[in-house]
Amino acid sequence: MDSPTPGLLILVPARGGSKGLPGKNLLCLGGAPLLTWTARTIEAAGLSARAVLSTEDPEIAAVGRAAGLETPFVRPPSLAEDDSPMIAVVEHAVSWMEREGGYPISAIMLLQPTSPFRRACRLRQAMDLLAQPGTDAVIGVDTLLRSPNLLFRESAGGLLQPLAPGAGPLLRQHIPPIFNPNGTIYLITRESLRRHRSFFPERLRALPTSQIESIDIDTPEDWELATAVVAASLVKP
Repeated sequence: MDSPTPGLLILVPARGGSKGLPGKNLLCLGGAPLLTWTARTIEAAGLSARAVLSTEDPEIAAVGRAAGLETPFVRPPSLAEDDSPMIAVVEHAVSWMEREGGYPISAIMLLQPTSPFRRACRLRQAMDLLAQPGTDAVIGVDTLLRSPNLLFRESAGGLLQPLAPGAGPLLRQHIPPIFNPNGTIYLITRESLRRHRSFFPERLRALPTSQIESIDIDTPEDWELATAVVAASLVKP
């Protein structure tokens, strides 16, 4: 009998506890729980993958199943604390799926429910980028169109100091792209995860997203912004 073909694991981490915005993963955004937005995006992307929810919370698990996510295991409480490292959550899910689930994994895509506005096409674009030679991982990013010469840090005395003293500001069209990870998507090969235990290995590619896609809901202010985006019909649930 042939061995199963290694595949993509799409992992959605959603624990029950949240101090910044209590119960955020199940809050209703535009008529649907926040978690459901990510599940619908996965379905719309149409990737050949196992889409698995990692949670310790029975209510979140029920909502995830109703939205089409698999819940083959319960996340250990020790990995559902405020300070639980995400890499440990991912490694637990990968290990369980390979050992108990019989699903060999070639790549892991991490999609956090707190980024509900990511577009389905980004998931496909990320896979295309990962397929490029010499690539170990892909991350969603904002593109910062501001010269480093116009960025400052605060001195010990409270005064601002330029990051690049002595250089004049660049024209916008001359500014080289600077990328800021925004949490919309993380994608990495199984081998790179094993070797580096990080979603930021050296051979890393950027997947730029829009400003709306990059909204990350962690605080009441973030939630107000997200609800305003939906109310303005800038996105659809």
